[in-house]
Amino acid sequence: NVPYDWINKQKSNQHWLRKEGEKFYFPGGGTMFPNGVSAYVDQMQNLIPGMKDGTVRTAIDTGCGVASWGGDLLDRGILTVSLAPRDNHEAQVQFALERGIPAILGIISTQRLPFPSNSFDMAHCSRCLIPWTEFGGIYLLEVHRILRPGGFWILSGPPINYKRRWRGWNTTMDEQKSDYEKLKKLLTSMCFKLYDMKEDIAVWQKSSDNNCYKQLDVPDSYPPKCDDGTEPDSAWYTPLRPCVVVPNPKHKKLSLQSVPKWPERLHDAPDRIGDVKGSSAGDFNRDDSNWKNRVAHYKSLLSILGTDKIRNVMDMNTRYGGFAANLIKDPLWVMNVVSSYAPNTLPVVYDRGLIGTYHDWCEAFSTYPRTYDLLHVDSLFTLESHRCEMKYVLLEMDRILRPNGHALIRESSYFADAVATIAKGLRWDCHVKDTEDGNNKEKILVCQKKLWYSQQN
Repeated sequence: NVPYDWINKQKSNQHWLRKEGEKFYFPGGGTMFPNGVSAYVDQMQNLIPGMKDGTVRTAIDTGCGVASWGGDLLDRGILTVSLAPRDNHEAQVQFALERGIPAILGIISTQRLPFPSNSFDMAHCSRCLIPWTEFGGIYLLEVHRILRPGGFWILSGPPINYKRRWRGWNTTMDEQKSDYEKLKKLLTSMCFKLYDMKEDIAVWQKSSDNNCYKQLDVPDSYPPKCDDGTEPDSAWYTPLRPCVVVPNPKHKKLSLQSVPKWPERLHDAPDRIGDVKGSSAGDFNRDDSNWKNRVAHYKSLLSILGTDKIRNVMDMNTRYGGFAANLIKDPLWVMNVVSSYAPNTLPVVYDRGLIGTYHDWCEAFSTYPRTYDLLHVDSLFTLESHRCEMKYVLLEMDRILRPNGHALIRESSYFADAVATIAKGLRWDCHVKDTEDGNNKEKILVCQKKLWYSQQN
């Protein structure tokens, strides 16, 4: 599924991957971890004890390469969104998804990343070549926005350890020293503190104390507080802002130190559920209970769900992440998608220790073809068919679904019949099933995308 051999040839000395016959192998190397990614993460864990006890659960890796860092963290109970553009390295994200590691195409450029504010417990950049101190530090301001209070930002590579490393960076020691001083000043102005440092790894921690942001009230201070009326969680085609998003002080359980440790946080109603119109802790608990029953029923309809046959899963229009939460013990991961037009429940998903993204299903999703094993839909067509034609959504589902992959489509009886008709034209094999409670108003389509080839001339 990945036809590109460029990285193998150009990065052979860094052990990102190697090609043997028709297969690629991933020895766990990288630019900043020549001794292997596990040794690199071990060193990181020594700097951040919270990575070992369930305090740190969600992470984002900017400029992820083939996602070796995120892959290693999966074995340590930390769920990482690996992020990289489609650049001259070709299919880094596709390699990541082929490995069964959560990843999406993306770049910190002119638009906010499609994640809510104050969500990730940890952010990481390993020689990702993002110019953090340029353009007024606007890219670092975006990392600050999506990082939870008390969360950690980890940087390895230039200008860290410049006294030893500068010769290999095609620069001078004075230039690297200047870059490091600029970085320290910028981070301090955003209420980050240096948490720990050793050799090539530096760890900063975002302040949990909102009093720190009073320093931004000084006239002509930079960066300023965001006060332009843009919602902190607005992240779908929202331009980057050269300002600091200050966490809402009303959320007393938002900081990393206040959120329950993993796995307790998975079924604990988060503080931010009160921000969602019509939602409450009681509603959250009922939803969680409902999904426990629903997932059990799904497994009776699709016996391979929960086995090693299904790895990359997407919940295309989640609410609180209940589907993913009740699959947590299975050998798979779930990308939870919240519609950019739906109530903003994605912060709740992250507070539970799950991952996800905003998306508008009238557009293509930021992934390569044939990269998901299972797609789950719950009333998406009922809710959004007035905005774009159903056939285009199903064509996008067909694009990202792996041949022989499955789709579980939970819809009203009317839409279930309409979807089944279009799915037949896509050469999907679909069967209509009853819901777990036998509700005649709703049906479940269990579909499988067939493997077929176009006729060659």
